[in-house]
Amino acid sequence: MTLIIVSFNSSDVTERCLGTVIDSGRYPVIIIDNASPDGSADILETRFPSARIIRLEQNIGYGRAANRGLERVETEYAMLLNPDIVGDLDKIARLEQRMADLPGDVAVLAPAVSERHFRQQGLIDREWVIGAAMLFRMQSLKQVGFFDENIFLFSEETDLCFRIKQAGQRILLDSDLYLEHLSKQSSTPSPEVDFMKAWHYAWSNQYLAVKHGFAKGKRNPGRRLFVYWFKFVTATNPKKRQKFRARYLGVRAFLAGEKAFLDDGTPQKAYRSG
Repeated sequence: MTLIIVSFNSSDVTERCLGTVIDSGRYPVIIIDNASPDGSADILETRFPSARIIRLEQNIGYGRAANRGLERVETEYAMLLNPDIVGDLDKIARLEQRMADLPGDVAVLAPAVSERHFRQQGLIDREWVIGAAMLFRMQSLKQVGFFDENIFLFSEETDLCFRIKQAGQRILLDSDLYLEHLSKQSSTPSPEVDFMKAWHYAWSNQYLAVKHGFAKGKRNPGRRLFVYWFKFVTATNPKKRQKFRARYLGVRAFLAGEKAFLDDGTPQKAYRSG
């Protein structure tokens, strides 16, 4: 099994959360640095000499970056981990063994990464799982295809899970095994980053809904556009106002036929104050 980690300004949290797992040498490790401006690639390369560091020239998003790692996997399984997953070598090894014991129609096995999913009810069939920690059977994944590269951020794991299910494969949650996810610590927050995330959250949700045929009712793009506009103009909290403004602009861009990436490969959307 190969471990894959996508990093954006994430050297510190990667060392704190996954350092012991990487240092163990038990698994090959591929770290994809998404053009971090803080020097994370250099730090990670020095700190983890045994890991393979892939340096991207620009931030191409989570799914695309993960694909650059998945394309290089030569083992039977691959486990995609967010940098802010608190790694536990024994639990990861147990998850690998459970996948090995499962029939070949299981394409994805995921641990619980939130306490509400840590039910201790064994293996549970799911339509989708949270993308913070996913163990893939590479043969199945190659048949379905990797992450949709039209998406910059958000919904990429949901889209992949939907395609896996459509192909007749299974997705299992191991509710007995918990890996803590320190949510929102995988990148450095800023108004610019928050705005971009809100924009892509809205764009990606609409892309997913239209692609998979459930852009109806509350998920109708026109309805979402109005809801976000209304929340934007009525919000009194400046942070919420910016969030809903970005989401409104994301849906509007989707309806106008704009893509998540510009022609030069950079992601939408530049931060706009106001």
